Amino acid sequence: MSVDFQRLDPWPGKLEVPEVQQHKGALIRKAQAARTAGYEAVARTGFRGALYWERWLLTKEPGQSEEARVVSALELSREAGDWKEGDLVLVHVDRSPVLQRLPFVEHWRALVAENLPEQVAHEQELETAFQEFKRQPSEETVLKVRETADRIAEIGSPIAVHTILARVDAELGALEDAEEHLTALLVCRPLWVPYAVQLAEHQSRRDIKRAFATIEAGRHLFGPNFWLPL
Repeated sequence: MSVDFQRLDPWPGKLEVPEVQQHKGALIRKAQAARTAGYEAVARTGFRGALYWERWLLTKEPGQSEEARVVSALELSREAGDWKEGDLVLVHVDRSPVLQRLPFVEHWRALVAENLPEQVAHEQELETAFQEFKRQPSEETVLKVRETADRIAEIGSPIAVHTILARVDAELGALEDAEEHLTALLVCRPLWVPYAVQLAEHQSRRDIKRAFATIEAGRHLFGPNFWLPL
């Protein structure tokens, strides 16, 4: 069944702290609602986007509300199933003598150490299934990729899942489904321009107006030098 990830807007109105904080909060509320409704893949995508913006705030305002933002980022890494990001938050913590001494740090360090290997193993399993599909496209290998992705989407990070499913759907000509996964990737990593490029290029195959809308939204956020080739 197709799931509409377009309900999650990747970008705030402006790259300014108040707008980003508001946008992060909206993503968290939508993710919580999706989880309550049983849409775990949407929930994890929303939490992953909120995590991105929490880390952006840590970088944008170093030293301000830092403890609260670190705790929030670690909690969001857990909710998104992205322990790689949790590990990066701990790297940020290790650079600060003040943050290192906080009582919750060792608890989260243990959680990351416990869960990160499982995330890596899941993503390797999904990549193996995808490479088998590439070597021998068939109903069997497609089913294996989808079954693996569906299982990991319920327990792990959404990035590997959406990346693989977008590629599979594009190769199978399921353009609408591929667009949903590309949209979800942009929610997960909203300021990574290659994701916006992929989405706009894909949209241009079906609806040039929507592709230009993505371009204009990017230009509005990034400024006049933002350019996406179609």
